Amino acid sequence: MMLLLIAGTYLSWMPVFSPLGIVALATCSLVVWLMLRFFLGKSTAQLQLGFWIPRTAAIIVLVIIALGPTIVDEQMGAIMRPTMLYLFDGSQSMQLGQEQSRWDESLAFVSSAQANAGSTHGSDFEAFRFGHRLQPLQHTTDERQQGDAASLTMTSGAQTGNVDKSLAPPTASDSRLSDALRQLLPQVNAKQTAGVVLLSDGRVRASESVERLAEYFGESGVPIHVVPIGRASGSGDVAIVSLVVPPRVRKYTENELQVFLRSFGFNGQRTTVRILSRNKISNEQSSSVASVPITLTGGAQSVSLTFRVNEQAEDYVVVVDPVQGELTERNNRVDARVDIDRTKVRVLYIESEVSTAQQGLLGRLLSLGESASGTSRNTALTVQSALQSDEDVQCTLLVSAGGAAPRTVSADNPYGTTGGFPRSRAELFAYDCVVLSNVGPNVLDQEQVQWLSQWIEGRGGGFVVTGSGALSPTDWQDSPLLPLLPVSLDESQLAFAQATKVDIAEPLHPVWRLRLEQRLNGQLLDALPNLSVSRGKVEAKPTSDVLVKRSDDGSSVMVTHRVGRGRVLVSTAALGGRALIDLADNWGPQPEQVAAKLWRNIVYWATEGSSTGRRRLVAETDKRFYRPGEPLSVIASAYDEAARRTNKYRVWAMFEPASLDEASLYSPLLWPEGVARESGEVSPRLAWGEELLLAPDLSGDGYRLNLLLSETGGAGDSGMRIEMTAYEGDESSSAFDHGTQVDSTSLAIHILSDPFEQQNPLPNHELMQRLASLSGGQVLDSPGQLAKLLADRPQARGAPTRDVSPAWSKWWLWLALLGLLSGEWIWRKLSGYA
Repeated sequence: MMLLLIAGTYLSWMPVFSPLGIVALATCSLVVWLMLRFFLGKSTAQLQLGFWIPRTAAIIVLVIIALGPTIVDEQMGAIMRPTMLYLFDGSQSMQLGQEQSRWDESLAFVSSAQANAGSTHGSDFEAFRFGHRLQPLQHTTDERQQGDAASLTMTSGAQTGNVDKSLAPPTASDSRLSDALRQLLPQVNAKQTAGVVLLSDGRVRASESVERLAEYFGESGVPIHVVPIGRASGSGDVAIVSLVVPPRVRKYTENELQVFLRSFGFNGQRTTVRILSRNKISNEQSSSVASVPITLTGGAQSVSLTFRVNEQAEDYVVVVDPVQGELTERNNRVDARVDIDRTKVRVLYIESEVSTAQQGLLGRLLSLGESASGTSRNTALTVQSALQSDEDVQCTLLVSAGGAAPRTVSADNPYGTTGGFPRSRAELFAYDCVVLSNVGPNVLDQEQVQWLSQWIEGRGGGFVVTGSGALSPTDWQDSPLLPLLPVSLDESQLAFAQATKVDIAEPLHPVWRLRLEQRLNGQLLDALPNLSVSRGKVEAKPTSDVLVKRSDDGSSVMVTHRVGRGRVLVSTAALGGRALIDLADNWGPQPEQVAAKLWRNIVYWATEGSSTGRRRLVAETDKRFYRPGEPLSVIASAYDEAARRTNKYRVWAMFEPASLDEASLYSPLLWPEGVARESGEVSPRLAWGEELLLAPDLSGDGYRLNLLLSETGGAGDSGMRIEMTAYEGDESSSAFDHGTQVDSTSLAIHILSDPFEQQNPLPNHELMQRLASLSGGQVLDSPGQLAKLLADRPQARGAPTRDVSPAWSKWWLWLALLGLLSGEWIWRKLSGYA
């Protein structure tokens, strides 16, 4: 029995006792009444009818409570629909497009369909993305993305109500749709899943496997509806795949940047690769730093550009000029940053006492008459002061008197001397550049010359020789430094110097970069005055570069070349002492000291290879960049306290990802065969953080580690760092305690894969249509079609929900019952019947 009170709310009877229990209770009550009547007799108040009114009312209230009146609030069950799964392509090809990228197009498609379907039909969906792996569609600000991919939770329509566009952009270098469908297949069924909506350009791997999986989805009753993304309106595409750029360089140096690009559909067409400098204030691009024209070959190709850095770190943009008909220009540019290495450049400058004395005497004489005649404005200019005007250069001056061993000139007493040439190999190797000005190597003993030769070839030191006094053939006879010079001295007859007109043969050489603006720099080079050049001649070697020639006979004046890791510059023109003062007085506007800038350029050019000159552990790789499947060799050299090469240390290498955003646990390197693995890892790849011991090189005093790159690259396989540390002493039992650390260094490894996504940028809509046909799905060309699918999903109403509350559990009802019983008793008491 029920009584309807309000729509959805009614009164129901839920007796405390069953019908049999009620009969039994009534029978017991009657028996008790009869027994009381028999033993106690009739009540004296039975003829008082007024007493029966409260008694009857109390009995009625008790009977109603016993019947259990209950208020039931019933709500209709929720409407349930099978879930719609959105599967977004998150690979790099989705970045293509002109006004709108393919990725934005897919997001806009779903957002429009959701809006058309409304909140009633637009809920009950789950959104995923696929690239290298299947993962839920997540916001870029979601902190869960910082953790492992397995800890991510899916974004559902019930929670968000719509697909948000503030999502991480598509960056995966591969689109493995087959793996994504294989992961989804066990989790879907016809009862709970309405279908899968695939939004992709169809440019995916393993199309045969994908088609077979589409058949399985169709057999499971879960159709795959496809949204073909992208328009095949372009002829092809040109994209920058990767850059190899040094992260830290010396200022005023020229550096190489390697650009790797891929083209499709433009074979034989011409374009230009440029390096642009970004203005840090306006964030706009300035004029081109370097450029090179190229012919597109169709496929992967590389381009090398040389750029020069100045005093500050710079942000660059590498750009490939767009070709008419490209699918997109978004992948034609890549940002890069180059920082300045602020390590002090240490220069050891050695000159003859004659030059020093002449400069000091002339300086004192000219300073007395300078106020009257104004003859010289640069009397205090020396090579040491010219170099040390740069805060990143430190110069030590040594003076040789009459061919004696060079000594350091005391600042307090110019006529007295203190220390001399470095007393050990290690002290010499702490310098980056050695300059011999009007003094030959004969002022050094044989051991010191041997150190100097090893320092140039093996440690990348810079060696500069200037002035006729430094190039006497007898001073270089049987010297191990003679083969390192870029000139031949065998037949030279060097005599005293005289002012000679010269021509600059290589105006684009870094030594002559005196001003930033090319036109002003050219004007300054044209104004180069006569130099103090020796009358004799030297013959430049075929492997050398001639920077300056005599104007009269074209003989070489300034010659450079590279030897091993080092660089050597020889000048028959004097560039120190009085010659430097004359050059500074007659060259360029005053008080600008152009001659001082020339010396700094010479030092920076000569020391480009000496950035590791003071290290005890030096490492390099056999190549600048690698491709998947190639072997990789790491070669390391260790030096003891005396700067002698040694293999008595233990050198360990540890592998780290190039980016902290790397989500993979393993590097692209394979664990070497025949090497014991104590870390417990079972993967064929090296795990990030694993260590390997470099084996001593049997062919020399160094160390070597040979590894092999995996042929199957991953998302994070674009590069890594190898951290190497040399130890000595006994190793402890701890896994990472290898003894006392001697020195450490790191190497950046660049891995250049050929992304599948960029091999053919045109969309593959035919594959998308086959997937829909094989699975029983539809090809959705408009958001309205998707909105109709959402609205047409079968729906079922769930069981109603009821909120039950007892109607008798009210304070006023129990208070009324108590009042009736109390009133009846008080009435009888006052009437004398109680």
